[in-house]
Amino acid sequence: MSEMGLLQMTRKRVRKPLTRLLCEPCSYCDGEGYIVSRKTISYNIYRAVLKEAGNMMGVRFTVRVNPEIAELLYGEENTLISSLERKIGKRVAIYPNPKFHMEEFDILESMGP
Repeated sequence: MSEMGLLQMTRKRVRKPLTRLLCEPCSYCDGEGYIVSRKTISYNIYRAVLKEAGNMMGVRFTVRVNPEIAELLYGEENTLISSLERKIGKRVAIYPNPKFHMEEFDILESMGP
């Protein structure tokens, strides 16, 4: 009870904050800030390729990413790329680019093999 005779209630937080789920400590500033997590970036790439696939007529997509993201997509998240290829009916090639920021990627369309 408060001093004014009102019943006070508090609510305990039972879930992690959204930033903890979708982000990780920033490796560029030694953990003082947050960047989007590698897994979230992988799913952002998945959605971006799906969106682009409807507008492009090429037979293959090339996705250029930071080397750490490429490693994740070839390793732990390789089923994501396989699923994407089945869904769009086109090959998706991942190329690491060390000049790219962790969150940066681009999608290129290839007309030939």
